[in-house]
Amino acid sequence: MQLTSAFALASSLALVSAFPTPDGASKPITVRHDDVVLVGEGRFEVMKRSEFAELEQLRKSSIPPPAPGHFNASLKSYSGPELGHAVSESNTSSHTKRKNQNIIIPNEPQRFLGWDVLMSQVVKGAPTTIYVGTGYEISNEISVGVGLEVGLISDFLSVSTSVDYSNSWTSTQSQELEAEVPEGMYGAFVINPWTNRQSGYIWTGDMGKLGAGGSRTYWQADSFESRKYGDLAWVDGLITLCTGAEFPLKRCMGEGTL
Repeated sequence: MQLTSAFALASSLALVSAFPTPDGASKPITVRHDDVVLVGEGRFEVMKRSEFAELEQLRKSSIPPPAPGHFNASLKSYSGPELGHAVSESNTSSHTKRKNQNIIIPNEPQRFLGWDVLMSQVVKGAPTTIYVGTGYEISNEISVGVGLEVGLISDFLSVSTSVDYSNSWTSTQSQELEAEVPEGMYGAFVINPWTNRQSGYIWTGDMGKLGAGGSRTYWQADSFESRKYGDLAWVDGLITLCTGAEFPLKRCMGEGTL
């Protein structure tokens, strides 16, 4: 099964349960310490965690995946309604005559498993039961360097891709999942979303003065894909339980804390 079409719940714990529906249709899913639960097309399948080599390698690697734009202090990130407002303001100001020209230089598109995105509270095990929660958000976003108008990138992406970068998702789940955090440990459910990244530079300068230099400013745009598996509505990626011995809980994939 390809990771791009699978939802995975990877747990280092002994038991993960799908709560029964009112009619009692759902049954608990028993997961061993090295198992992964795949959910798709209305059914569950248990596989060995070792088969998800990419996730394992990324978690063990000292080099994290590319960072989201909003974690980069040198970039300004826009998402949701804020993106629409910023694009409108940018397009309005672009009517002002400028001496310099802008040339967009795109990089090759990337697709990768992104940093941990929180999907539950961080709890301390006593042991303690933890649940995937509702109300957690993830958004497409466009991030630009200082002084760069986001409207330039938004206009370019609207022509070169079919992605709506104002899209956002809020976690909802009527078929609840739970897992037990071991005594003395901290844990939280996270998703490593499949991230589609467009990126590049904008060269700004006077085309009439060859050799006069100019400047390059970096930009990037991340987007996600909707996925619904049974009653689970979220984005495409791998949902895992991240655990650690310290609080704040460090990301299992990515930098910083949850």
